[in-house]
Amino acid sequence: MSKKLLAKFQTTGKVYQYESADKIAPGDSVLVDTPQGMEVAAIINEPCKGCKKEALTLEKGEGSILRKINSEDKTKLAQLKEQAKKYISQARQKIVEHNLAMKIIDADLSPDEKKLTFYFSAEGRVDFRSLVSDLVRAFQKLIRLQQIGPRDEAKILKGIGKCGRELCCAKFLKNMKSVTLDMAQIQQLEHLGTSKITGLCGKLMCCLSYEIKEYQENIKELPAIGSTFKTKMGKGKVTGLNIIKKTVLIQLDDDTKAVVEVNLEGEKV
Repeated sequence: MSKKLLAKFQTTGKVYQYESADKIAPGDSVLVDTPQGMEVAAIINEPCKGCKKEALTLEKGEGSILRKINSEDKTKLAQLKEQAKKYISQARQKIVEHNLAMKIIDADLSPDEKKLTFYFSAEGRVDFRSLVSDLVRAFQKLIRLQQIGPRDEAKILKGIGKCGRELCCAKFLKNMKSVTLDMAQIQQLEHLGTSKITGLCGKLMCCLSYEIKEYQENIKELPAIGSTFKTKMGKGKVTGLNIIKKTVLIQLDDDTKAVVEVNLEGEKV
């Protein structure tokens, strides 16, 4: 009996719905035979973070899932990745010839070796139609140009973060979550300045999202800065918070300061 699967394509990041009777589960990688050639896709649980597939009308994918990727496929894909990199220098030269404001970052060669996908970065939209035609003539393959953002560029190029470790996106992050300034504010880091909380990509660091749930839960139990807080030593004004430890800095009526635990030594007023 066939079942519905969500397949996220490696080259485009788009999610399509397929059916297969094979034993394939979320987390597996598969080969998909499409009219444009063979593609690699990952089987996923949800089409996007927090949304349910039942609530969405997903486009049915063209072609069909051939099989789950096996060890031989993995070896071949690794070889094709190295082969694809050999096309990058010539593609970059073509970009110079066409005088286009774009930079090739990486390339993928499809499992059937019929299609080349080049990943590039650019400040804005680029009219690369003449470049594609030139690349088709030069390489005798289907050509796809995929624009990527700064975070994806950092993931591909890799590097060392401010912490002295390899970039999280390059080392272990499979899905890069949205990171907002609110996350930095909740963790009381906004005062450090933008340069301290942005990564090599120029965007807010991914690690700001790692403990955000704990901060969001803990801060619900804490009084607001400037509010009155009752302790065993008397009432005082809240002047600071330690959200992880669930402690507050209190300035008492006699101008002395004290650090108290919310659950044990004080209560909101």
